[in-house]
Amino acid sequence: MTINIPTLAFSSREFLRMIESFGLSGSWGWNFSRKEYVWSSGLYKLFGIEDGSVQPDYELYRSLVHPDDRLQLEDAAQILNEGLLTDHTFRVIRPDGTMRIVVSRGDVYFTPEGAPAGAAGVLVDVTSQQRASHAVRTHNDRQRAVFEHSSIIPWVWTVDGEVLHAPGWCELTGLPPEDLPGEWHRPVVAEERAAFLRQHAEHRARGQAYTLDFTARLASGEHGAFRALVAPVMTGTGTIREWTGLTFPADSTALKPRRDALSASGDERVRGLHLRAARGLLDWTLADLAKASKLSLSTIRRLEEDAEGPLARSRHAAIEALRQAGVVFTVVEGSTVAVARTR
Repeated sequence: MTINIPTLAFSSREFLRMIESFGLSGSWGWNFSRKEYVWSSGLYKLFGIEDGSVQPDYELYRSLVHPDDRLQLEDAAQILNEGLLTDHTFRVIRPDGTMRIVVSRGDVYFTPEGAPAGAAGVLVDVTSQQRASHAVRTHNDRQRAVFEHSSIIPWVWTVDGEVLHAPGWCELTGLPPEDLPGEWHRPVVAEERAAFLRQHAEHRARGQAYTLDFTARLASGEHGAFRALVAPVMTGTGTIREWTGLTFPADSTALKPRRDALSASGDERVRGLHLRAARGLLDWTLADLAKASKLSLSTIRRLEEDAEGPLARSRHAAIEALRQAGVVFTVVEGSTVAVARTR
């Protein structure tokens, strides 16, 4: 490395080499009259090609660009004849099949007569930033879908209670976005607001998760009852980094398990344990169920023991007798059979 010891001054070439050593940037140059096209070591590394192993040219450069992005780049004739070279963001497919996302910046240099004489450019790997941005957009889209379906809003507060994140709250309540950080609680109705804020502060002081119910004025002018679930986010050292939570309408069923009544066609999902549970709810004996279903005692016993054999018709008769007595069989979240008594 070239360095002036008294002044500790690096040459620009050494600075460039230092930056490119991270493998996140590279540069190229093209002299049109001498037909010289060169890549820096960093550009070879960014493209996933061993330094100096190939003779670079513009067509090789374009061939490494993802086919769906390639058409946005200028072709060689546009650069040579028209002096056209614009900035782009595109995907690079390396020889090993891995993909990187890069930003390109370049300039064309002209003779005094105005003819294109050469070009140079730099590429910067922005894969991590692009993936992070995509992850954020995807996360926000998911939160938006939940908000539009059920008015459920995720929250993030600082340790001191300032809001960092509450997508949908301003839209729901009409609160100006600029007031969200410090005035997020303003939509809470006036008669509840002081107690609401005091309870928040008291719970934060305890450092434990909590639930609060409140009423908020909506953008429509109506009032809505809400529930807030709030929990601390801890650091590795056991201190609170921030607070997070959800608010949702107090009568929302979105957080409750979905229950679907089990129809007669689904009776085969009712097993022996469900029959025993149903009898227990009714305080019935085996004989009581046998009598109500007009089945034999041995058949009821076989059903409750999940015995193999042609018992489908008998199972339906036993289940129907239990239904007539007030037992309801439901399916929770599409798979689990639940048993309940309605009267």
